[in-house]
Amino acid sequence: MMMKKRFASAVCALAALALMASSPKPPETPRLVPPGTDPHLVSAITKAGADFDVAMTKGDVAAIVAPYTQDAVFVSIDGTVFSGRAQIEQLYRDRFAKSGPVLESKIESEEVMLDSDLAYERGRGAFTRLIDGKKTTDWARFLTIWQRQSEGDWKILSNIVLPDR
Repeated sequence: MMMKKRFASAVCALAALALMASSPKPPETPRLVPPGTDPHLVSAITKAGADFDVAMTKGDVAAIVAPYTQDAVFVSIDGTVFSGRAQIEQLYRDRFAKSGPVLESKIESEEVMLDSDLAYERGRGAFTRLIDGKKTTDWARFLTIWQRQSEGDWKILSNIVLPDR
């Protein structure tokens, strides 16, 4: 129970900070990682971002949801909440069924904050699609909460997508 309250407080505080942040940083901003950060975390974030970019262009739902915990929560840009890996997987299956894979995907991790067995990653992402014969790129901000697992690896516990400014 205490962990849930701590988690909820941390999510609310970080979401508020993300919303109040000044203008977004340009895409080439390097990732800020605290000194001494678990190399398994850095590896998990790097792999998940790279795998996501490729998977989005191929419609590979399994690769997209692979880094999520079974009880993960995903909050889409419109505020819709998907609870559990199965619902997140269905979200992406429905999106691909409706629109197909994207032409290009780009995840830019801008900062990682570490708090014991939780890590908070913020950044931006973009999807490029062909709409009415024109390439259209849409950007959004994200806050991803990673949780260290009992085996020492890191998985996504929560992912919140916010509109870009």
